[in-house]
Amino acid sequence: MAVGNRRDPYRVYNFRVEIDGIDRGGFRECTGLDSTQEPTEYREGTDRAITVRKLSGLVKYSNISLKWGLSDDTDLWAWISSSTEGNTERRNGSIVLMNDRGEETARWNFR
Repeated sequence: MAVGNRRDPYRVYNFRVEIDGIDRGGFRECTGLDSTQEPTEYREGTDRAITVRKLSGLVKYSNISLKWGLSDDTDLWAWISSSTEGNTERRNGSIVLMNDRGEETARWNFR
C-alpha cells in the first residue's frame, strides 16, 4: 500500500557508506572488499618427512574503491580533499550493501 510519493535519490546506489556511524553517501560500484592470506612454508630440520608444512601467513587487504557515487555531505568531500593534500585522517566506517527494498543485506566494516 503506497502511503505517498517516495523520494529516494539513492535507490540505484546499492552501496551505502557510513563513516563514524553517519550515512555519507551512496555508490553504484564497490571493489576491494576482499583479503588474501598467503601460506608460509615451513620444514623443521629434524623432520623425517619430505613434505613441507604450510602455516598461516600474513593477511593482506585490498584497497577499497567506490565508483559512481552520489552524496550531499560536504564533510565527506572535505575529508577526501584534505587527504589529497597529504593530511590523512583515518576514520572507521562501514560499507553496506542494500537490496532493492532498501534493506541491509551485507556489511563490511573497516578501521
